[in-house]
Amino acid sequence: MSALTFTSESQAIVKKVYGAFFSPGNYEVKPAEQEIIEWGNNYRLPFEGGELAVTTWGSNRPAVLLMHGWGGARAQMTGFVDPLLFAGYRVVAFDQPAHGESDGRRTNLLEIAPTLDLIAQQEGPFEAVIAHSFGTLVTSYALVNLKFPPPARLVYFGAFNRLMDSLPRFQVLAQLPDEMIDGLRAMIYENFGRDLLESITNETLAPRINIPALMFHDLTDNVTPVEDSRAIARVWRQAQLIETEGLGHRGALQSKSIHEQMVEFLKLPISSPASPTTS
Repeated sequence: MSALTFTSESQAIVKKVYGAFFSPGNYEVKPAEQEIIEWGNNYRLPFEGGELAVTTWGSNRPAVLLMHGWGGARAQMTGFVDPLLFAGYRVVAFDQPAHGESDGRRTNLLEIAPTLDLIAQQEGPFEAVIAHSFGTLVTSYALVNLKFPPPARLVYFGAFNRLMDSLPRFQVLAQLPDEMIDGLRAMIYENFGRDLLESITNETLAPRINIPALMFHDLTDNVTPVEDSRAIARVWRQAQLIETEGLGHRGALQSKSIHEQMVEFLKLPISSPASPTTS
């Protein structure tokens, strides 16, 4: 199909690609992660599309919310549980719609973001939100455009900048021709509105978030390029970016050194302009 025209056949193909684009991949939970999930308090929380899988650890302490990325799961964030518990926090994590053990097959940022409000009503307020990749963009969107109560601190890992950059990244992963992506983009714009989608960027949302933030991004990240976090940090007055090397897209989530820097940041007095020690 060298030149895709919008025949009924090609339109059907684009619809299938559209469905795949909004269908997160399944995260393979490791045994150690499953063990941490199982010793937490697990329950299901109703939302518009079914039920969300939620886990909490600890009680009667300031709460920290963990936000996984696209195609991830709450299990992916369990490396933070022990460091946060030892630091005196309660920990909350949930599988976003169509992710992990939550209901749904397809989802998008505009469906995921309101679930933050539901989690906050059930488990908040939150002292901090720790978010990874696409979860950072969802968090920023919810803070600026919805009723999600602002935490005292934010920690972003491998931040995702522009929502519509997900298209060329999806094209590379799926090895789709330009004509197919053009058709997919047109269908997405028609269903959601071009102006709205193009406006959803961390680069424009973050400067409106008056919350101290610590950002980590690895130079070898081949999923979300480090340029995304650099662009965000340039315009976010309250953010500090720490660049790492050799951890890839998910390695920082399990790094003891990174966990120590994160806890040090969370423990800083709110009025303090100081930054955590880098290593």
